[in-house]
Parts: sequence; structure tokens; C-alpha cells
Amino acid sequence: MDVLDSKESGEKYRLRVDGLGYDVEIPYVLVPGSEGDIRIASFNLIGQTRLNADLGRLLAEKIRGAVADYQSVVVLTAVEKALQLTQVVSSELGIEAVAVAYNRIKPHMEVERRPVIQVGADSITSGDKFLALYERDMELLASARNGYIIIDDVVSTGGTVLGLYEILEEAAARIGIGVPTVHGIFCAATEGASGVRLPAPVHSLAQLPVPQAVIS
Repeated sequence: MDVLDSKESGEKYRLRVDGLGYDVEIPYVLVPGSEGDIRIASFNLIGQTRLNADLGRLLAEKIRGAVADYQSVVVLTAVEKALQLTQVVSSELGIEAVAVAYNRIKPHMEVERRPVIQVGADSITSGDKFLALYERDMELLASARNGYIIIDDVVSTGGTVLGLYEILEEAAARIGIGVPTVHGIFCAATEGASGVRLPAPVHSLAQLPVPQAVIS
């Protein structure tokens, strides 16, 4: 297979990932920005069974090379676009469970009976949003013996990563473990420069084209 075809119409970007064995077609889309639309290559991994499996294997190899004792860390990610990728990575690494930050309060969190942490975050594709962490994931974070790693699908502005680190800091303060150590931020692709200082080095499999403002 030379290329994994995109099912969307319109103009495409052809992404190459070292070690993948085939290119990936990604549609260009317009997302609203504060000063008008922004044109981005939309790397959407939701439902991409083969692609998540292949990228997850490559990302797991990257983690093995960057984190010496990776089986003693706790993985933190956010729903929903990075979740499938993160589950493949954790399976490859033999990690039984990962901590997940949700994009809204859900009934199973039982906020009247159980602790919940909620922080704001910002993403180029979803705009302002909230991240919520509930009791199960707080307990998982507390079990870390050697710090944490963060997994995201695409790191662009860095807003989601900063939101995840903020929620990790809040959880650390509640469970009394001090300042959390993040060994790395691992993603399928980066997109432009975040423009902000992130809490750990970013390890990426590929680079997407820089988002561009659309002049009407």
C-alpha cells in the first residue's frame, strides 16, 4: 500500500511518517479563528483502526527510547482524538491502564459523591474547552512510581498539553505528591510552533504543515 486514502473530498496533504511504510492523505479544512478562518491539515485519528495500530507501535518505540523505566510511569491523555492511539501505545508497552481527562463532566463521575478536578484548556481544533479528571484517574495518577508521560494526537498551540499538565498539578496537590515529573510529551504529529513553554520535551512521529490564516 502506497497511501492510506482519505475519505473526505477536497484538497489533501500527503503526510510521510518514518517507519510507517505508507503515506497518509489528510484533508485540508477551515477552522474558525479569532481573526478569521484558519486552514489546517486535519489529522483525525478517530476510527482509524489500522493507522492507530501502526502509529501506536511507532510511538511506543519512541517512548522506549526516551523513558528508561517506562513501565513505572503513569500515562495521561485526553478524550477523544488521542484515546485510541494512547490505548495502542499502552498495550504495546504492557501498561494496563491510563489516566484520561474528559472534555465534560459525565454521569459516571458522580460529582456529588466523588472528587472531580476540572480545568480550562484551549485547542486549535476545538477552541476553549474544559478537561475533567475524576476519582479513578486521580487514584491512578497517585500510583505512579516514576512520574508521568503525556500522549496527545497532535501538538499545535500546546493548549491541550498545558491543560493536561494543569490537571496533573491539581491532582498532585490533592494527593500530596509534590510537583509532578513529566518525562515527555509524545504525539503522532506536531503542527507549527506552540509558542509557549511546555512542561517536558515533545517527541513526535511527523510534522504537519503550518496552519495558515485565510484572507477573505
